[in-house]
Amino acid sequence: MTKDIPNYCNNEDPGVVRIFIIRHGQTAENAAKILQGHLDTDLNDVGRDQADKLGKYLAEDRQIKFDRVYTSDLKRCQQTLKQILTHYAENPEIIVQPGLRERAMGVIQGMHIRAAEQYAADHGKTSFREFGEKPDAFQERLTGNVLTLVKESEQDGLENIAMISHGGSIRQLLKWLNYTEHDIHKIIVYNTSVTIIDYIKDTATFEVKRVGNTQHLGQGEFIVSDMRLR
Repeated sequence: MTKDIPNYCNNEDPGVVRIFIIRHGQTAENAAKILQGHLDTDLNDVGRDQADKLGKYLAEDRQIKFDRVYTSDLKRCQQTLKQILTHYAENPEIIVQPGLRERAMGVIQGMHIRAAEQYAADHGKTSFREFGEKPDAFQERLTGNVLTLVKESEQDGLENIAMISHGGSIRQLLKWLNYTEHDIHKIIVYNTSVTIIDYIKDTATFEVKRVGNTQHLGQGEFIVSDMRLR
């Protein structure tokens, strides 16, 4: 195993469900600063390589085994999972869950981020984020689904699960877990980064253990140049 990273390992406590939340690999739209939302985009070569590195790191370096994996139904997440699992001799149970999707972007979906900002200004909005799925609706949809999946895993006696999701979804989940708005803007949820959250069964509470880990990518490969895309 590589240099130890606290909590970046299989959970062996039957009183805990450990959740490894993985952002999908890079797409051409990510690289071009296109707002994807519910667009069903594919991984590009960089994204496939990122997912391959993560799969090797999880299976060989960290020796992590998942009891079950939930994935967004969008292709970029399913393709990320498929590449990760090439490093596993046996596949875990896989469940496709549309509730893990990114926030719907509405009319600005598919726009370059600068065009979306201009569109917002032209329509009297302070931010392009005012379009599409409303924050409260997004949080209710996302966290409701995550709670259902975690409770399902608890009932089935699972100890280690993964969720393949999206940058905005992961940040929204962290916000729900009492990260402040200031913290949210500092957090980099890079493509194929791993966020680890423990669900404590006795108290029905969540503990954030690690956020946005990119150890599998090596040094210098985890910079997000545009704060608006974090």
